[in-house]
Amino acid sequence: MGSTPTATLTTATEIKGKIVEAEVKPSVDPARPLPLVCGLYCIETAEGFWLCAYYGMNKSVFDFLPQKGTEIVESQLGITFKVREFIPRDQFAPEKWEEFKKTRFMGLKGP
Repeated sequence: MGSTPTATLTTATEIKGKIVEAEVKPSVDPARPLPLVCGLYCIETAEGFWLCAYYGMNKSVFDFLPQKGTEIVESQLGITFKVREFIPRDQFAPEKWEEFKKTRFMGLKGP
C-alpha cells in the first residue's frame, strides 16, 4: 500500500478553528483600478492544520479579513478560501507554513 500524502486539497469540510498564523498583504499596480489582497492563513483544528489562501480585489472586505488569534467558522467569514490544504497534526511543522507562504503568495506586478 502507498504512503499517505502530507497535504491534501479538499473543499468538502468546513473549517472551524483558531488562526495561529496570518499573513495579509495588499499590492497595487498603477495600471489596475483596484488593489489585490492576498491573505494566507494557518488554522489549527482538533485534527490538524489548514493552510488557506484568500485572494480578492473587493475593497469592502479588506478591513474585515480575519487576523491571527481569531476563532473562525468558515461559513461565517464572508470570504471564500481559494486554496485549502489540510495537514494532519502529526505531520505539521513550521517549515510547511513557510513553504506555503512562498508558493501561495500572490501580488500584482507593477511596471
